[in-house]
Amino acid sequence: MKKITIFFVLLFTLIGFIGCQSSTTISTTTALTTSSSTTIDSTTISTWESTTSITSTTTIPTTTTIPTTTTVPTTSTTMTTTLDPNSLLANIPSDCNLAPIEQGWIPVWCEEFNYTGPVDPTKWKHQVGGGGFGNQELQYYTSRPENAIVDGEKLIITAIKESYGGHAYTSSKIWTQGLHNFKYGKFEIRAKVPAGLGTWPAFWMMPKSSVYGGWPNSGEIDILEHVGNNLDSLLGTIHTGKYNHMTGNQKGHSRYVKGLSEEFHVYSITWNEHTISWQINGLNYGITTFIPGENLDVETYMAWPFDQEFYLILNLAMGGGLGGSVDPNFIFDRFEIDYVRVYQKDHVTGDTIKPFSPTDIEALRITPTSAYLIWTRAFDNRQIKYYNIYVNGVLNKKVSLNTWKMSSLLPNTTYMIEIESEDYAGNRSAKVPFSFTTTSE
Repeated sequence: MKKITIFFVLLFTLIGFIGCQSSTTISTTTALTTSSSTTIDSTTISTWESTTSITSTTTIPTTTTIPTTTTVPTTSTTMTTTLDPNSLLANIPSDCNLAPIEQGWIPVWCEEFNYTGPVDPTKWKHQVGGGGFGNQELQYYTSRPENAIVDGEKLIITAIKESYGGHAYTSSKIWTQGLHNFKYGKFEIRAKVPAGLGTWPAFWMMPKSSVYGGWPNSGEIDILEHVGNNLDSLLGTIHTGKYNHMTGNQKGHSRYVKGLSEEFHVYSITWNEHTISWQINGLNYGITTFIPGENLDVETYMAWPFDQEFYLILNLAMGGGLGGSVDPNFIFDRFEIDYVRVYQKDHVTGDTIKPFSPTDIEALRITPTSAYLIWTRAFDNRQIKYYNIYVNGVLNKKVSLNTWKMSSLLPNTTYMIEIESEDYAGNRSAKVPFSFTTTSE
C-alpha cells in the first residue's frame, strides 16, 4: 500500500515538473477599419478614414497556444446630395475656382488675371480720353499695352510721363459698365498701390443707371483710394446728393497702414440695403449706415441712393483735386492688381422662416400733404429685402430702407398704415398697424 502511495506521489510530482518547463501564448488581434465618403455634385470628399489595431500578448503557464483574430467589418456608405440648381452655390463661375467660400460669401464674379495680353473684353471695357474728369486730373487714358497689360499673374496699370493727346501723362482706366453690374455683396481686390507723388489709384463703383439724376445724386462708392502725396493712408468713401466732396461733407473713412505701397493688400467693402463697411486684409476700418432720423430734410435717395445696380472701375489718375502735385522727376509708376472678386450671400435657398415684424413705427414732420414714416429695422435669419407698406388696406409701396416719405396726402385726414417685413425668399412677417392724421392747412 505504501509503495502504491509513493508511486502516485512521484507520478504527480513529475507531471507538475514538466508543466513548469512549458508556456502558453494567447495572442488576440482586433482590427477595426472604417471608410466613409460623401459625394456632392461629382466631387468626392473623403470624410474620415481610420484604422485601429489592438494587439495584446499574455503569457499563461500552459502548454497550449491559441491564436485568435477578430475583425469587425463596416460598410462603406456613399451619400449624394443634389444642390438646388438655382442656388448661388450651384452656379459658381468657373473663373472663381481660386476664390474661397467664407462666412457664407459665395463668389459670383471673378477676374484672376491669369492670362497674358490686354484685359479680357468680356469683363472689361477701356475708357479712352482726357479732360480732367471733373477733378482737374492730368492724364489721358489709353487702351495701349504700355498703360494696361496682363502679365499672366496680374494686371499692371502704368502711368507714364509723356506728351499724348494734349496731356502730360498717360494711364489707363477700365470698367465693367455695360458688361457686369452688381447690387449688394462683398467687393474685393488684392493690389499693390504706387507710391509716386501725384499718383492716385482707385477701385470704385458707379451706378448702372442714373435713376436719381447725375452725379452725385445717384451715388458713388469708393472702395480703395490712395494718393502718393499722403503715403500709406487708405481712403474709403461714399458720395451722394446730400453728402459729397463738392460740399465737403462726404461720408468717408481712412486708415494709416505703414508700408502700404510696398506690398500687396486685400481691400474690400461689404454692401447691403442699409450699410456699407470697409476692410483691409479682412479687418474693418469704417462703416456707414443709413439713419432715417438724420435725413428727414431731403428725399431718401439724396442721402442713400444705394438701392440700384453699380459697376466696377479700376484706374490710375495723376494729379487732380485729390492726387495733388506731381513729382517733377516722375517718369512712371504702376498700380498692380492680383485679382478682383465679387461675392454674394444666398438669401433664398432653403429659407422658410418668416422674418420678424418692424417695430417702433412713427410719423414725423407731418404736414397737411406729407409725412415721414420711420421704424426700427426688422430681423431675419437671412436678410430683409423689402418693407411692404399698406395704406388703408392697399399695398402702396415696397422700400428697402426703414423709412418712407408719404406725399400728396389730404389735409386733416387719418391714414391707416400697415407695415410688414419680406425676406428674399418671399417669407413675410405679420403686419404691424399704425395710424396718423395730417395737419390742417
